[in-house]
Amino acid sequence: MKTGHINCPVFDLDKRETMRKELYFFIFVIVGLSSCDKPESPQFKYLQNIVVELESLSTANLHAEAVLFNPNKNTITIKGADIEIMMGEKVIAVLEKEYNIKAIGNEDFMIPLDVKIRLQDLNLSAIGAALGLIGDDGQEIRYIGKIKVKAYGVPFSVKVDYTDKINIRI
Repeated sequence: MKTGHINCPVFDLDKRETMRKELYFFIFVIVGLSSCDKPESPQFKYLQNIVVELESLSTANLHAEAVLFNPNKNTITIKGADIEIMMGEKVIAVLEKEYNIKAIGNEDFMIPLDVKIRLQDLNLSAIGAALGLIGDDGQEIRYIGKIKVKAYGVPFSVKVDYTDKINIRI
């Protein structure tokens, strides 16, 4: 005759305990992951120190510094830049460069953007540049592309679209 008592083998109790531990671990992992800050993409602010320095009668070095802000608490790494440099509708140079620059959290940081260009692409000759024949206002130059960043192991691309005047140095 049955007494209403359920027979429960020992291995079923061990299985329940294991499942309970796994559930606690799963909850712990979810809570831990949700408390982490989500990495944010750095913010492009502006370009500064845009200068063309004559190198020879046919080439020049175009230098600029991109200023960005790291909104994250931790340091991030700048991995590279892919930027087209345009004058009017014409691409005068393409900057494809790899970096390994560390940017401290919650601070501005700079990335050097240096590329060689041909003077004929600037519609200049070395003599014209030396005589200052480009006019008082200079010429407009546009940077379009992206800067590649890695924060907390997550890759980001920061859009760059900036227009400014260039100055020529001899």
